[in-house]
Formats: sequence, structure tokens, C-alpha cells
Amino acid sequence: RRVSMLADFLAYRYGLAPMLQAWVSEQPLPHATMLMGKGLFNEQHPGFVGTYSGKASEEPARRAIEDADVTLCIGTRFTDTLTTGFSHQIAAEKSIELQPFAARVGRRWFSGVAMAQAAEALRGVASSLASGWEPVSPRTAVKAEPAGGALTQSSFWQTLQASLRPGDILLADQGTASFGAAGLTLPEGAVLLVQPIWGSIGYTLPAAYGAQIARPGQRVVLIIGDGAAQLTIQEMGSMLRDGQKPVILLLNNDGYTVERAIHGPEQRYNDISAWNWTLLPQALSVDGQAQSWRVSQPVQLHEALERVVTPPQLTLIEVMLPKQDIPPLLRAITQALEARNCEE
Repeated sequence: RRVSMLADFLAYRYGLAPMLQAWVSEQPLPHATMLMGKGLFNEQHPGFVGTYSGKASEEPARRAIEDADVTLCIGTRFTDTLTTGFSHQIAAEKSIELQPFAARVGRRWFSGVAMAQAAEALRGVASSLASGWEPVSPRTAVKAEPAGGALTQSSFWQTLQASLRPGDILLADQGTASFGAAGLTLPEGAVLLVQPIWGSIGYTLPAAYGAQIARPGQRVVLIIGDGAAQLTIQEMGSMLRDGQKPVILLLNNDGYTVERAIHGPEQRYNDISAWNWTLLPQALSVDGQAQSWRVSQPVQLHEALERVVTPPQLTLIEVMLPKQDIPPLLRAITQALEARNCEE
């Protein structure tokens, strides 16, 4: 009676996105992704229940995935940071799992099965049964509006949500950026690129360069912390050399805030050198055209984002945030990791 789908980045990488989107449009199927798979589904669809993160999931997503009679897991990877310390509760007996070259029904694995073919077969079985499933309860639509007051993690993400556009390519670096992005509801056609499996800080800045090469007609929005950016900021020179026009949101929270949350909130090894970020585009290219702003209030951030709906040139927006402020999902994950470290 209750069947749900949890699909993730491997389904996206192996080209299943169009088929899965058609599937959930045809059948009453609550569906979610994990963090790495955001953008796989149209998140404006009434059957989309959110981003699944184990016990840290918002309740509609957790109930839809964990309380189903059968959960279809397609292209998923259950890692510590994606599941809040392996807190996911998806029983093998109540799930069907499709991986690139194998499939599992209950506890029985079948090897040498291509994921695309297995998904089409499963879709056919589901079509004959879907009439008996419980209908999907539509989500309550919440209009995103810029927040007031001072900039915090909460008001930053609320303001950014109101500024996202269909077709955006978002990249969120590991840490406060990626775990804050998990709470976004992406516009139709937008995708999110993150790297939580290896925790590779700094990855997304050169990845944004590659994404803009691959999709020159789409807006690229990079969200990266100051600590992560100091590892790979030189690639901004390549962006300027090639005339790229990404929007770079540099989250200045005075160091490695994600590391402060896990261990050592006041330790010096989580401090970094203070840079004058808004001058860097000019330093990295003699001829490159860029615009830079530093913002400390949501209204300033909103005004800056409104100017770059269609960016005329590379844009760097330095976003001033409190040193110890972290998104709720990151708080839940760091608490789980800390508890596990204490046990070990």
C-alpha cells in the first residue's frame, strides 16, 4: 500500500534521470534523494518529499522513506555524512536496491544486472500495482522570501532560496555550504554538485570552472567557505581568463567552522589568515572583468543576487557570517560523529 523511492547520484551519473522523472510523474510515488542526488528529480513535483539524511531528515522525508511498506533504493550510497552517522532505518526485507551492475530484492542479490534495465523492469511491475497504492499527500508550498535582520546561516539560506532560478547549476563545498544546501528546494531543471563522500574541501571551485565549460549557457552559482576557498582560489584566474561569469558566494565565517563544530571550537588550528576577498578577482587577472561585493545583511545579499540573475561578468559576493553558526543538518551530523568518536 505504501511504496516510496529513494534515488541518488549514481542513478544520475548512469543516465536514469529522465526515466525516473517520467516514472514518478506517472505513478503516485513519494520520492526523495540524498544530498549528492539533489536535482535528479523535479523538486517542485508534489510527490517530492525532500532530502533524506537518516535521523536528521525533515519528518515528511523520513516518514516517506523509512515507514514505507517497500522502499525502492536506486543508485544510493549510504555513507556517514549522507546518513547522519549511518542513522538510516531502511530494512533490507522491505527494500529493493538497484546499483550500476547488481540488484537486490530483500536480502537476495543478483549480479550482472544493469541498473537501467533493472529500473525499467521494476517500473513495469510497479505500473501493474500502483492503482492499489496510497495517494501521495502534496507538500505545503512555502513561498521563499528574503529574511530580515543580520545575516546568519538561517537567513542566508532563506535569502538564497528566494533567488534561485530554473536551470541553475549550484555547487556547494563540503562543510556549512553543502549541509546548508541540503535544505534548499531546487527550481525545476536546477542541479546541485557536492563532494561529501571524500570530504574534499576546495573541490567545488575548480568544479565550477568545469561546469561552466560544460554548460556555458547556464548560470553557475558556487557556495564555498573561506577556508575551503583558500585551497583552490587560484582557479578563479582560469575563470577570468576564459571570460566565465559564475556567481561565487564566499561564506566568510572566519575559518574552518565545520571543523570547529566537530572538534576544537576555539583551537588555533581552525583559524585561517584573513584575506581581502573582494580584491582577489583583480589580483588574479590583469585583464579579467569582475564585480565584487561584501554583504552583512540579508537585504544586501538579496539586492546583490537580484543584480546577477543574468551575470554580466564574474561576480564574487563575500557573505559575512557568525563564526560558530552552523546549519541544523550539520549540527545533527557533527553530534552523531562526536558520539561515535567517543565510543571508539
